Amino acid sequence: MKRIASYLCVFALGLTLMGADGCSSDPNVEGAKLDLRNKDYDRAIENLNTALERNPDNAEALELKGRVMMQQADGTNDPSVHEGLIPEIVESFDRAMAVDPGMTEQIENNKNLAYYNTFTKGVQAFNRSANDVTEYDNAAAFFTLASVIRPDSAGAYVNKAFALYNSGNREAAREPLEMAIEKGENNVQSYILLSNIYTMQEDYDSLVALLQEAIELHPEDADLRAQYLNALQRTGQLEMAMNEYSTAVANDPDNPVYRYNYGSMLLDGKMYDEAEEQLRKATELDPENANAFYNLGAVFINQAFDINEEIATADDALRADRGNLSDDEIASREAALDAMVEKRSQMYANAVAPLERAKTLAEQEGLDQSGICNALFQAYVQTGEQEKGAAAAECAGIDLN
Repeated sequence: MKRIASYLCVFALGLTLMGADGCSSDPNVEGAKLDLRNKDYDRAIENLNTALERNPDNAEALELKGRVMMQQADGTNDPSVHEGLIPEIVESFDRAMAVDPGMTEQIENNKNLAYYNTFTKGVQAFNRSANDVTEYDNAAAFFTLASVIRPDSAGAYVNKAFALYNSGNREAAREPLEMAIEKGENNVQSYILLSNIYTMQEDYDSLVALLQEAIELHPEDADLRAQYLNALQRTGQLEMAMNEYSTAVANDPDNPVYRYNYGSMLLDGKMYDEAEEQLRKATELDPENANAFYNLGAVFINQAFDINEEIATADDALRADRGNLSDDEIASREAALDAMVEKRSQMYANAVAPLERAKTLAEQEGLDQSGICNALFQAYVQTGEQEKGAAAAECAGIDLN
């Protein structure tokens, strides 16, 4: 699978750290304020814990403790340190708001800043991964912590998913991407990444549902529509896929992928005339697509095979009925058989040119040619090209001796 481009949801917040003004009646809280100014974080926490032992509902102590731990976290890029601090920061801030709702605006600003700083450390780790792939894991850890601070922020989840995906832990990227989309993420690249994961896991029911949602939001995106059409095929929803491809071709008639896929489905359904039209157009739009030329050749080979079965059935019936038929009736049936034989030969002849082009393209691309050669062998033999047939047989691995 092609490596996904680095993608981050980046934002800017004009925030400053806010704290309570004025003097506290608790000497330990006042001491903690001085400790914070002196960046003596451990002593500040000791003072605040003492204050909270005396009064667990001291909102000022709870809010200040959250800010002290925020500054502790800001001083390091080690995600393990943040993992020990972020849950306590959130708990302190939430407890302070519960005790004193009047502090809500101030604390929400502090939480926004904590989110922004943690998210930024994730972005920085992601960027460092260009030189050290282990930084993807650090980025994922920081984005996880950002989501602890703001659980409803889609950005933290989607960027965690991209970090995990780039680290090679692709299956783990599924859950945060699903959460991001649930939280409102609707970027095309996020849908495509999650659809790639579903495809890798062969979870086609989830894939179809996801892509239905995606194309409703982005009806003009060709990549999403192509993935959706492929998903319908994978899940056996062929009638729906046919209808969708028909619509897609009508809306974008010069799209060679739509033409090729639609023609291939029509070929599988033995709708040969319609398949020929789509596949011939696909080869005109993309003359380097070996598969399109091969399937165009297969349209004629398969028709020849079907005609051959009709010839065998009609010949058996004539043998069985000959004694009961008049000369005119026998002649009529033989003429019909001759017409079928002629049509079969024409189908094999029609297959030669596209199959030869498919073989040439496969050779240029270093692809396996045995299937093409097998089809060419049948076409050459049926059209009297014995020398070419021998060469095709050798290419296909067919022993003629």
